[in-house]
Amino acid sequence: MAAQAEDPNKVWALDALKARGEKVYAANCVACHQASGQGVKGTFPALDGSKIVTGPKEAQIDRVLNGKQGTAMAAFGTQLSDTDIAAAITYTRNSWGNKTGEAVQPAEVKSQRK
Repeated sequence: MAAQAEDPNKVWALDALKARGEKVYAANCVACHQASGQGVKGTFPALDGSKIVTGPKEAQIDRVLNGKQGTAMAAFGTQLSDTDIAAAITYTRNSWGNKTGEAVQPAEVKSQRK
């Protein structure tokens, strides 16, 4: 897989990560969290305004890598590359009403893998 061959130490610009993240989000996240980031009330939480999405990066990286037990939130750590996870997180942290201005780099995801 080409994604695995990417250098996780490459530093990406926020705009480049966000653009890639929009594609990763559309392919992996949109069914539950919706294109609007509003989720499905009572089933899938909204990402727009979420404390995990707008809070410390480490918590969101952990959630995407490892999922959340007892919920429908799947672990994407074995399915997506460090770059794709970083891109999707960067997209959600800088979309809808979320304006963190932060990019999550692939190396940050790599360092949190267990």
